[in-house]
Amino acid sequence: MTEHSVFSKKHAAVMAQDRRAILEQLELPPAAIEFLRANAKTIQIAIAVAVVVILGWEGYGKYTSVQRNRSADMLYQAMKAGDPAQQATQFKELSAKYGTRGSGLWGIVEQGHLAFKAGKFQEAATQYEAVLAAIDSENPLYPLVQYNVAQAYENIPDQEKAKAAYQKLSEVQGFDGEASLGLARIAEQAGKMDEARGLYQEYVALPETTDGPTKEWAKNKVLALTPKKAK
Repeated sequence: MTEHSVFSKKHAAVMAQDRRAILEQLELPPAAIEFLRANAKTIQIAIAVAVVVILGWEGYGKYTSVQRNRSADMLYQAMKAGDPAQQATQFKELSAKYGTRGSGLWGIVEQGHLAFKAGKFQEAATQYEAVLAAIDSENPLYPLVQYNVAQAYENIPDQEKAKAAYQKLSEVQGFDGEASLGLARIAEQAGKMDEARGLYQEYVALPETTDGPTKEWAKNKVLALTPKKAK
């Protein structure tokens, strides 16, 4: 037992000597060598923590990749289901499992679409609002879902909420045409004919408004809402 202790002490002394020799061979400044010797334990711990963090992050990356693939597969299976009731069930399962992450967000959007098609406009609006609460205005989904929620409120009908939704949509570049049409319809239904006519005119005058049935319809609205001059 004593021999082993003596050997251990000698071995430790040799190891310490080797470490000192390595530091000197690196030709580090004396102050740096003293710092490394004095803080050797702390540095070892810091390195160990860094390794754990790196490995943990790599593991997290693999986990999130697997989760993404699984949620995408669930979305695909739900999308190709022929029966709306079956689709609704699968979309609910998808959003329940993944919430507003990745394909889970699309699952909520699709639940809104199904509700809208079934004439359940309040339910559709609730689903779309849940998506809007989870994203910001820079998200590519934002204008599409904002338009959907405006249409849902317009069909309830809840004209105040629909108007507010269309006004938010008008702030997104490239969607002011759809917003103008929606606001024009709401103004017309409220009996504000001059306001409605002005909004239809705005739509017709937009550079991105292409010729077609919608533009012709808007032009006819402008004519119909223009007061007739007394002869």
